[in-house]
Amino acid sequence: MNLTLDEIQNFKGKYPKQIWSLFFSEMWERFCFYGMRGMLVFFMISQLNFHEKEANLQYGATQAFVYAFTFVGGLFADKILGFRKSLFWGGLLMIVGSLILATDPHQFFFLGIAFTVVGTGFFKPNISSMVGQLYKPNDSRADAGFSLFYAGINLGALLGGYLCIAIGKGELFESIISKSMRWNVAFGLAAIVMVISLINFVFTQKSLGTIGLQPGHPDNEVKSSPMPKYKEYGVYILSLLFIPIIMKMVSVPEYTDYFMWTVGPLTIFYLFYEFSRINDDKYKNPYSLKGRLSREKYILNYLLFSIIYLSIIFYSYYKLNWLYCLPLIPLSWFYIVFQTKRCHDINLSGWYQLIPFYGIYLLFKKGNSAENNYGISEINTEKTLNPNIKKLYAALVFILFSILFWGIYEQSGGSLSIFAAKNLNKDLLGLDPNGVNNSGGAFFIIFLAPLIGLLWIWMSKRKIEPNTIIKFGLGFIFLGLGYYVLFATKFFADLRGITSLNFFTIALLVITLGELCLSPIGLSIMTKLSTKNLQGMMMGLWFLASAYGQYVAGIIGAGLATAKEGSTNYDALITYTEGYKQLALYAVIAGVVLILISPLVKKLMQEVK
Repeated sequence: MNLTLDEIQNFKGKYPKQIWSLFFSEMWERFCFYGMRGMLVFFMISQLNFHEKEANLQYGATQAFVYAFTFVGGLFADKILGFRKSLFWGGLLMIVGSLILATDPHQFFFLGIAFTVVGTGFFKPNISSMVGQLYKPNDSRADAGFSLFYAGINLGALLGGYLCIAIGKGELFESIISKSMRWNVAFGLAAIVMVISLINFVFTQKSLGTIGLQPGHPDNEVKSSPMPKYKEYGVYILSLLFIPIIMKMVSVPEYTDYFMWTVGPLTIFYLFYEFSRINDDKYKNPYSLKGRLSREKYILNYLLFSIIYLSIIFYSYYKLNWLYCLPLIPLSWFYIVFQTKRCHDINLSGWYQLIPFYGIYLLFKKGNSAENNYGISEINTEKTLNPNIKKLYAALVFILFSILFWGIYEQSGGSLSIFAAKNLNKDLLGLDPNGVNNSGGAFFIIFLAPLIGLLWIWMSKRKIEPNTIIKFGLGFIFLGLGYYVLFATKFFADLRGITSLNFFTIALLVITLGELCLSPIGLSIMTKLSTKNLQGMMMGLWFLASAYGQYVAGIIGAGLATAKEGSTNYDALITYTEGYKQLALYAVIAGVVLILISPLVKKLMQEVK
């Protein structure tokens, strides 16, 4: 007999016992994911003969699609498959992708990557959502639980991040693995651990009770009609049809540009559509289109949105409240700085980057009007706004700022991978610099995550715990300080441009403190601020923000690589470190902004901490 949700959530102690099942399934899946992630740039440069700029763009494209597809996976889980079936299906696709790469990584590289992209989209957001359902709303122990879960993620990242790249480069098991088979074995190892992940989940899922069951399942606590089988099979078929499309788009970075600047507006459109369906008899829903705008006219208007979407979105939706535009200002500026470095000619792409600022200008010029151009009432009083919608808007603030965070943080898989290969020595216990770059942050998280989780509990009991928005701000500040340490590595370099791996590792430690303030708390806050029927989608949206961060990270890395072509190794060191100094400044500024606006965002969050 399945446990009820109340029985699971009324656990004693710091952690529910079910978290360990999810901990180990996620650990092995992250071994697979981070193992392959850590190999991408190095493999493309050393084995596929990509230039450094091209490899960075390919890396950004691949990672962007990985995280973007988590939104799709979360959506299908909410509506059709349920968390458990989505997780299992995603795991199977990841195994197939890893086996394809193990067979011939040179010939079938992008095909294997495409399977992994789609598989991760079904696996990743749904296991995180199940962790969130182990806790009651506003349970102060949830942050500690997500920190523990995050430690599991990073235990897998530590093992996979170091072992896979070390085997591929020949740093490990050189005497027993032939040179021609090293990369095959490295990718094959990812497939093996993914099998272990699924076996663990299958044999322990009964302890989850009703959590993650398919909509319409007879044991589900929320009763509904049984899900038609054709819908479930349709999801499986559709996801397989996505694979050749993803394969083509990942292999051509320009397609990623088109995709990323289309999927964002589409996602926001759908999210606001879901907002309009949230009703409560106590509250007037200002987003209801009934009686004001027909569905056909609304869809027609959005077809126009797709043509000039940035200006329309900022002018119609985000003008509802000036607070929601604040994160867009540094994000737009940040994107323009690096995108203009990528554009060598004045063209349309350069001009349309100014649209966000024009939208913000229109916002402040006309933001006090009673109705917008689409006949949708503005938010003028707190009484008219459904509390659930207020929480979802607070979630959007976190999501928007997380794009900037991951854009800076995710240099670890791109430019820092090249920096580690060419500009770092082996003075840290003789360890491989690429392996340290891939797994160093995970190593620190394993030891620090439980301590940080316990720290939040200790502060909560004494009523001195900082609110979530301030934690986000602290995350940015630590991230900036870490990149200042990366900048300082140039002072320890010799004339060959080789600097200290020890000092590089200190930078990883500081950056890790920033990640621990933001990422596990981010997973937790998405579940707290989301309505139950939107949890999977909102978790997917959180990872979609990571997709944009990965996309920006690839652009940044490509800019640094372009600057170093034809220069000496020492010149390359200077170029990289000066770039990291700029990123440090942006991160610190973002952290200060978050702390300053924390009282405003806290009002939207209401009782959620």
